[in-house]
Amino acid sequence: MSHRGLVISFSGLDGAGKSTLIAWLRDELERRHRPVTVLHMADGVGAYALLRAARDAVRRLVGRGERAESLPPRWAGRPRRPGLRGLAGRIRDAIVWSKPLRRVLYPVDLVIFLAIRFYVATVRRRVLVTDRYFYDTLVDVADDGRWFWVRLLEAFTPAPDVPIFLDVSPEESYARKGEYSVAYLARRSAAYQAIAPLVPSAVVLSNTDLGATRRALARAVEERLSA
Repeated sequence: MSHRGLVISFSGLDGAGKSTLIAWLRDELERRHRPVTVLHMADGVGAYALLRAARDAVRRLVGRGERAESLPPRWAGRPRRPGLRGLAGRIRDAIVWSKPLRRVLYPVDLVIFLAIRFYVATVRRRVLVTDRYFYDTLVDVADDGRWFWVRLLEAFTPAPDVPIFLDVSPEESYARKGEYSVAYLARRSAAYQAIAPLVPSAVVLSNTDLGATRRALARAVEERLSA
């Protein structure tokens, strides 16, 4: 038996079913007396998460105790105020979510994640399940037709024990959530399809039939648990 807990990651388009499958898997593992920690990568890991935590702490100190909103990517279409404040916000988003900056911060985020993984999986021996992973970040920073940075960053990204890639069509993703255009989702889908083969242990699951996807996921996890 492994001396540390399993690390399982879920990657894929918005609406691919990550949250649903993670909740189901967590219940299944805990039913088998395997403690689970679920980590939401966007909110709990990385330089941006630390900055948000610091910002929230400052706001609480100055009396603005409400929880500050998460910063969605600039392509998420967050409404902006008109005038100079709106312009400042758009400039900030263009900088904060720029691909060059995110590539620079990628190693920093990796170090933070490795510390979390060591504590959760090695020290506490819990199963660590991540909602998204660095593979999703690679999709974010990929340039159409140019894969140098993706291959470079992926080369020193630690593979989870069970890296799950959920595959749904752009049309299905749009039908489930409707947040982004089909054309935008198609570009991201193509990036996922290019990145998954770079991960030798990747488990690609088509999530059109929830029952079949659950059974395939259970088999993949069971194989690793019994290895």
